[in-house]
Amino acid sequence: MKPKDILLGVIVMVVWGMNFAFGKIAMAEFSPMMLIGLRYLLTAILLLPFLRWRGIKFLHIFGLSVTLGVLHFAFMFTGLKGTDASLAAIAAQIQVPFAVILAVIFFRERPNRRQILGIAIAFAGVAMLAGAPKTSSSLFNLGLVIIAALLWGLAHIQVKWMGAVNPFVLNAWMSVLAAPMMLGSSLMLEDGQWESIQTAGAAGWGGVIYMAVGVTIFGYGIWYKILQKYDVSQTMPLTILAPLVGAASGIVFLGEHMDAFQLSGAALTIVGVGAVTIGRTGPAPKIETEARG
Repeated sequence: MKPKDILLGVIVMVVWGMNFAFGKIAMAEFSPMMLIGLRYLLTAILLLPFLRWRGIKFLHIFGLSVTLGVLHFAFMFTGLKGTDASLAAIAAQIQVPFAVILAVIFFRERPNRRQILGIAIAFAGVAMLAGAPKTSSSLFNLGLVIIAALLWGLAHIQVKWMGAVNPFVLNAWMSVLAAPMMLGSSLMLEDGQWESIQTAGAAGWGGVIYMAVGVTIFGYGIWYKILQKYDVSQTMPLTILAPLVGAASGIVFLGEHMDAFQLSGAALTIVGVGAVTIGRTGPAPKIETEARG
């Protein structure tokens, strides 16, 4: 990879990793689903020029907006609110082994020995993290993060079924569809939304802007361009940085602490996920730079 692209990839991983700490800070002012709903609303407004009907597999995108846009983030941020960002950042990476397992089920792909060993190591690491929370409440919330990781793996399968698509068009439609569903879910399951909008300060609104502009528009826009240029075997090792940054940001910005047992579980998870990602071969998925037609 060219040094410029490596640098851009590292920046994207830093942006994604810090989302765990910044999201947790923002949830001091917004409830989880309200926060994500506002993030999608802002993203939809910013990406309105990319809303196009021609060549769009609407049913596929709608299904993805439910799985990834609503369910994944609802479970992820609800779980994140009740557990440490550093633990959540590591545990969420079990999404990669989940994606490989689901690919075996749905596409009959055959993981190599390194990937199989990596999956086993990653699950052992997450099992250690699950034993680390000191209360039943935090264990429950870490479980929500793991369910969110499974939903991400399912979304990965949906994306493969969908085929090539312009990432900005996809994010525009995802945001337009997910925003009302997430905000509606917040109204049904959470409370205090109007009060939080009235009283939210820089932390809350800054989190909304960070997730919409930084994580979604900048992060995915840059990352998909990198995927177009290089093989998966070249790009996937960079993704290991995201959970490391996520864990570090929780410790630095939130004052969290990981004991020796948690660090051991985190190390096993990262090593396992690294074996899975580095063990992958073949070309990167092709994503169109312009909308079809």
